Amino acid sequence: MTSRAKKQPTTASDNLAKAANSLLPEIRSLIEESRHRAIAAANLSMVALYWNIGRIIATEVQEIAARASYGSQIISHLAEVLTREYGRGFSAPNLWDMRRFFSAFQILPTPSRELPGTKILQTLSGEFPPGPICQIPSEPSSDRLEIDFARHFHLGWSHYRLLLAQSDPQRRRFYFEQAATQRWSTRELTRQVNGALFERVALSRNTRKLVAAERKSGPPETVDYRDAFKDPYLLDFLGLTDAYSEKDLESAIIANLQQFLTELGNEFCFIRRQFPMRIDDEDYFLDLLFYHRGLRCLVAIDLKIGAFTASDKGQMDLYLAWLKRHEWRKAENEPVGLILCTSKKKQHVELLLADGPHKMQVAEYLTKLPEKRVLEQRLRVYSELLEQ
Repeated sequence: MTSRAKKQPTTASDNLAKAANSLLPEIRSLIEESRHRAIAAANLSMVALYWNIGRIIATEVQEIAARASYGSQIISHLAEVLTREYGRGFSAPNLWDMRRFFSAFQILPTPSRELPGTKILQTLSGEFPPGPICQIPSEPSSDRLEIDFARHFHLGWSHYRLLLAQSDPQRRRFYFEQAATQRWSTRELTRQVNGALFERVALSRNTRKLVAAERKSGPPETVDYRDAFKDPYLLDFLGLTDAYSEKDLESAIIANLQQFLTELGNEFCFIRRQFPMRIDDEDYFLDLLFYHRGLRCLVAIDLKIGAFTASDKGQMDLYLAWLKRHEWRKAENEPVGLILCTSKKKQHVELLLADGPHKMQVAEYLTKLPEKRVLEQRLRVYSELLEQ
């Protein structure tokens, strides 16, 4: 016969712990909110400070430089003194960044009202009066972007340094607006810039599909070979003009291999051009052979001048079959093919790639951006779809 365990009586310490635990959620919420406000206030204070330093350098230092022979040395002297007194954040390169920051951005007047969920604007309005912050240079640029702390309070100095690295005003404006509306962290902004989101939006013929892909949250559990390739690829750095052959295209890619690898993505490792394959008594040469670290497989790239055809698919099947038999190593995934062409027809691609023994993708490449009107239209459609 088993005896039941007696229920222990509730002690005073148990009641004390229970009462304390009931208060913890609200206290934790207050602490987290306070930390958020402090970080946001610090970000805006730094942004306003660096913008004002840039204003002084752009106006007063520039005026001194215009009338004195030693003007160009002022920045170096300022950096030396400020670094000694306040640290490395005021080095000469950083001071020049602040100068560029002032020239590229305009901080709007700061109203004395609260932001949603925070009180940082009221604090900033006292520390940075509207006068000096909102001073406009004598020759304002039409490309100057406007910073509204009510909308951009989550953007810190690291965001703006990344934006300053975008030399093209249209590209900078696009990433600035997206970082503001999508609340990107600096890491996410870096990822989108490195992933050439601006170029992909500008060149994409299916903006809705691109928006759907961008909305996917979190990395996939396993790397899908179809996600490893972009479409289209922007190869404007090759400098190809007028008529050119596939051999010219390949030679230009090899001559600009580092930029080509950047466009492909940081997971690609170059192996060889004109990779030889002996089949029966015939010699074949694959244009480019890479290895993809994420996919853990060989990637065969075939370059085409013109539209994608059925014969292109057959040729890639031959290359991949040979690679699987002779180069496929244990613990690797099977080789994948990428056919780069100047244009492709949707139904051809769908039908030819629907069933087959090998994995391959077809992508277009362009050697220049479309005209400004088309570019602006695609960027506008992308932003509207993303907000819906």
